[in-house]
Amino acid sequence: MQHERDLELKQMYQKKKELIKANKQVSAQKRDNRFYGMTGMTIDEKMFQNMIHFHKHELKKVMGSKDESKEISKLSRNVRKILTRNKIINRGCGKYGITPHARDFITS
Repeated sequence: MQHERDLELKQMYQKKKELIKANKQVSAQKRDNRFYGMTGMTIDEKMFQNMIHFHKHELKKVMGSKDESKEISKLSRNVRKILTRNKIINRGCGKYGITPHARDFITS
């Protein structure tokens, strides 16, 4: 490319990319602050709460079973991925388990 030989042009493109990234972070922070002001919780907390309520039946079934890991393995792969992403279940040493925070939230 042309700008690879021209250092000033290369620096200009790099600064432009950094500026765009900074603007995206600022707008995301504004959105998060506005959401926190409306609901009193962060977006992650709200997602966690929604996922717990949506999958409450399955999670109660898992908590009531003798072997939680087997019961979680019976869930569909998509559900497991969603629950893992939202930190409701975790996987350690090949075994699944419900996180303590999620367990407290379900029982209360």
